[in-house]
Amino acid sequence: MLPGMQGTPQQLIIGGEVSQGVAATPFGEPVVMMGPPSQAAKVIGILIMVMGGLSVFGGLINAFAGGFLNDFIADLDPESSAYLTPTWVYIVQGIVGILAGSGYIYSGWLTQNFEKKGIHYTWMILGGSLFLGIIMAAAIPYPEVEGMDSGSLRLITVGSTVLAGICQAGFCGVLAAIPLFISNNGMK
Repeated sequence: MLPGMQGTPQQLIIGGEVSQGVAATPFGEPVVMMGPPSQAAKVIGILIMVMGGLSVFGGLINAFAGGFLNDFIADLDPESSAYLTPTWVYIVQGIVGILAGSGYIYSGWLTQNFEKKGIHYTWMILGGSLFLGIIMAAAIPYPEVEGMDSGSLRLITVGSTVLAGICQAGFCGVLAAIPLFISNNGMK
């Protein structure tokens, strides 16, 4: 013992609060560090716009070249004219393709600007295109072919249209939703 100290040694007391592992700012709020938002929305938005551009292009070709294709085939083989798709079908499908493509371009633009409603618009356009495709498959007149009546041909065509449309809309809908699956997506 040191001279002048008698009895028990004095205890050193340290004051303060226990930290919870979060650095505090002068205002008492924790500091949260976040990186820049993911660029997945930009990539998916651009892909949606590309799909829209291709849809507009295909719709224009369908609407304007379908009738010429029918005339060309009928000139080559006049007996085949009973089996050709009517020109009005090409025109209606072309108009639907142009409208859907324009919608895809707009929704892709919204998506690449980090807006969730762009993805929602894409889903609505996919559903509407599926619905109109099924209606068109059912409305097309089907000829009697050897070994099959027109009702059976219609049933097979509409069934395959429904199955293919559901697969296409589901696959494209999930791809369009990729930005929503990312934690730091930056979507508004």
